Amino acid sequence: MAAGMNAQSLPPARARLEFLDALRGLAAVYVLVYHMLLLPQPNLLAPRWAEKVALNGGTGVTMFFIVSAFSLYYTMPLRLRERSPTFSFYLHRFFRIAPLFYFLIAATLVRDAWAFGVRHSLPEIGASMAFLFNLIPTRQEGFVWVSWTIGVEMLFYAVFPLLYARVKTLGASIALFFASLMLWQVVGLMLDYSVMPEAWKQSILHWNVLRHFPIFAVGIVVYHVFVSLPHAHTPSESATGTGNGLVWAGVFGYAALLQGWLPNVFGDSYYWQGLVFACMFMGLALSPWRVVVNRATRFLGKISYSVYLVHTTVIFFLAPVYHWIYRHAPSLTACFLASLVLTLLLVLPLSWLTYRFVEEPGIRLGKRISRRLADRAAQARASVDAG
Repeated sequence: MAAGMNAQSLPPARARLEFLDALRGLAAVYVLVYHMLLLPQPNLLAPRWAEKVALNGGTGVTMFFIVSAFSLYYTMPLRLRERSPTFSFYLHRFFRIAPLFYFLIAATLVRDAWAFGVRHSLPEIGASMAFLFNLIPTRQEGFVWVSWTIGVEMLFYAVFPLLYARVKTLGASIALFFASLMLWQVVGLMLDYSVMPEAWKQSILHWNVLRHFPIFAVGIVVYHVFVSLPHAHTPSESATGTGNGLVWAGVFGYAALLQGWLPNVFGDSYYWQGLVFACMFMGLALSPWRVVVNRATRFLGKISYSVYLVHTTVIFFLAPVYHWIYRHAPSLTACFLASLVLTLLLVLPLSWLTYRFVEEPGIRLGKRISRRLADRAAQARASVDAG
C-alpha cells in the first residue's frame, strides 16, 4: 500500500481533535438512553417531550461509524511512518478492539450461563473471537450484546488499507459513497431472487456490513472536506460562522428525519442519518460548541467503547429498579430522569474501570509488540548491512 512512499511524501502527523472524543462520548450515551427504554420488559416510557428523540438513540451508532472512518483517515499518517504501515495498522486496531471485546465474551459466557441457563457453542465463540460473525446469517448480531457493530467495524478495518490507498480525493470519496449505495441495492435485488431462508435474508438486510458501508463512506467524505478547508485547523470568524450554520443545519435535518419530512431518495432513511450527522460533524469541527465539546464529553469519549459494550448488561440487571422508580416517582419526567441518572452513575464508573484495567493495558501491549517488531526488523537490517 504505502510502503513505497518516501519520507518526504508522508503527510504530517495531526493534532488530537477534541470534538471527535466528544462525539464518541455523546453517541455512546445516546445509545445508552435508547437501550434503557427498550431493554427492560415491559419497556420504559419516555415523557412526551423526550420520546421521539430518546427512542431514536440507536442512531448514535451512525455517528460512531462516521467518526471511525474519519479517525482512521486522520491518524493513518502515524502508521505510514512505520516500516510496515499495513501490518502496523492491523496490529493497532486489533489491540484497540480485541482486549475489551474478549473480556466481554468471557463475561457474557458467565452471565448467560448463570442468568439464562444458555451455553454458547464453540463455533459461535470462535466466530466472535475471529470477528467473522457478521458473515454468518442469523449470527450477525453476535452473542455479546450490541456487538454487531464490532463485527461491522472489523470488516471495515479489514479493507481500510486498500480504501486509503485508492480513495485519496474528495471526488473519489463521493464516488465511493454512491458506489457503495448501488452495491447494496444490487445485494438487495439478489436477495429478492435467492432461495435462501427468509430469516437469512432479513439478517443480511439488517446487519450485513455492506448495508453500513455507505455510512463509513460518509466519514471518508467528511475527512476530505475537512482537510480541504483552508481554515479547518485555524479558529476564525469565518470558520465559526460556517460551523454554526452546519451544526444548525444538522440539527434541523435530524428533526426533519424524526418527523418523516425527508424524501425517500436512498430507498432507506438510514442513509439520511449519515448526511445529517455529517453536517453536525463538520459544524463542530469548525465551531466546537462548548456545550458539546468540553471536559465531561471528552471524558465520555475516552471511555465510550467501554460504555457501549458494558451498558446493556447494567441496564438488564437494573430493570427491577427502573420499574420500582416508575411506580413511585411523581411524574413520567421524574421517572425517566431518575432512571437515566441511576444508569449513568453505575455505567460510567464501571466503564472507567474496564477502560483503565482492560482497554489501556491492551493498547499498551499492542504498542510494546509494535516496538519490539520494529526493533527486530532494524536489527535484522543492521546485520544484513554489516554482512
